[in-house]
This record gives sequence, structure tokens and C-alpha cells, in this order.
Amino acid sequence: MSSEKYQDPSAQTNPGYPVVTNPPPAYQPPQGYPAGQPAYPPQPAGYTAYNVQPVPVTTITTIRTRPNNYLISAILVTFFCCCPFGLIGIIYSVDSSSKFDRGDDAGAASSARSARSWTIAGLVCGIVIICVNVVLRL
Repeated sequence: MSSEKYQDPSAQTNPGYPVVTNPPPAYQPPQGYPAGQPAYPPQPAGYTAYNVQPVPVTTITTIRTRPNNYLISAILVTFFCCCPFGLIGIIYSVDSSSKFDRGDDAGAASSARSARSWTIAGLVCGIVIICVNVVLRL
């Protein structure tokens, strides 16, 4: 065993720091109101103060994708194949875009399907008409 005696750590001083004999007084807020300022009136009887906490807000972001409206193909079918079916395809195509801009995603998809159907019908009708004309001219 060691022959050194136990020393109380509080009795030891660190030579790099000054010894504080009495700590500074704690902060005391000023008492009373300044001169000339009235005090708050007492609360009415039965008054209960409530501490209302802010409600957490959850933000949900949805990503919307614009459906293909087949406008270019409807315009090409109108000029080169079958004008009536192509015009109906253009009308449904523009309707699809406006419904999407209003926030009606299901209506936009429905109008886009109609535009595709009318465009394909115009293309097929135009090809049939061109083939019939070629066969009859022979």
C-alpha cells in the first residue's frame, strides 16, 4: 500500500486559476414597477389562463404529370388524312390540356384518351380513303 495520505480534492488549488472565495451574487430581477407606470389590473374571478401550443403543420406535395394530349398527331391527321376526325381530335386534345390546368386529372386523362381514339380513327379513315382512291384510279 502507498504511504501517501488522502487529500480532499476541494482543498487542492490549481496554480493557473485564481481561487474564488465568494461567488458573485445571483441575478435578482428588479422588484416592482418603475415610477409612474401603472400595474396590471387583477384578473377577474373565475378567469383561467390557457397556454395554447401551436399545431404542427404537415405539408403534402403531390406530383402531377400532364397526360399526352396527342395535339401534334391530331393536327397532322387533320391536314393529311381526314379533316373531320382530326378536328374532333384537336378539340379533345385542347380540352385535355384545359382540364389538367384546372386540376381535373381524371377528366384530362379521359379527354386525352378520346383525342387519341379520334386521331387514330382519322388516320385509319384517311389511309382507307387514300387506298380506295389509288385502287379506283388504276
